[in-house]
Amino acid sequence: HTDAAQAVGKVSLSMEGGKSTSSGVNGIGSNVDMVTIVGHKFGAPKGVACLYIRPGCFDRKHLSVPKNYMLLGGGQENGRRGGTENVPYIVGMGVAADILMQKMPQGDLQWQQDAHWMKAMRYRLLKSLTKGLPDRIVRDNGPRRHFNRLPNTLSVGFRGVDSSQLLERIQHRVACSAGAACHSSDGKGKISSVLEAMEVPMEYAAGTLRLSVGPGTTEDEIDMASVTIIEEVKRQLASL
Repeated sequence: HTDAAQAVGKVSLSMEGGKSTSSGVNGIGSNVDMVTIVGHKFGAPKGVACLYIRPGCFDRKHLSVPKNYMLLGGGQENGRRGGTENVPYIVGMGVAADILMQKMPQGDLQWQQDAHWMKAMRYRLLKSLTKGLPDRIVRDNGPRRHFNRLPNTLSVGFRGVDSSQLLERIQHRVACSAGAACHSSDGKGKISSVLEAMEVPMEYAAGTLRLSVGPGTTEDEIDMASVTIIEEVKRQLASL
């Protein structure tokens, strides 16, 4: 199973196992049995998601079709998902997917054009932060090879900075987090297990922000966010 919640609209989700995409890299959905996608990550309403199950996934002898494995309830969908489907939201997710696959005048699909823009905005943000702060203060925590990372997210560590204090000071001006939003209730001061697994040095992990851009993010918004973050990081560093 592949959790592709962050992938739709940003990287290839090709299901054609063994074949290469136009970028020369296999789609993220290649050669997998199941893929989960989440609607609000690509323009659908919050509260709808989809599980893709490859045809023949359970044909192998050691696998069997699970019973009641999604939502328990009244036995709808042959016992696999209890409850009435939210049809408007399902339609909304389908329309959002159709929009992403529209052909643009330049020849790219809509999602590819969006991905190019988000990548440029993410790079602009990282460059602004790096230029605006002293040497060795800013650390890009992501993979060095661009095709191993999403185009829209930036995990950046600030050496000597407390990310929880940083968030408190900028939260009404910049929407960001010190980790994944789904883990934001874990408590202040706790270092992300993902950053630990990535072997991010503690002096940077403690001051890490997770920043995201979208297809509608503007250059002015990037510049205002970077100025806000830089000012607060400098304030913290000056108090050391």
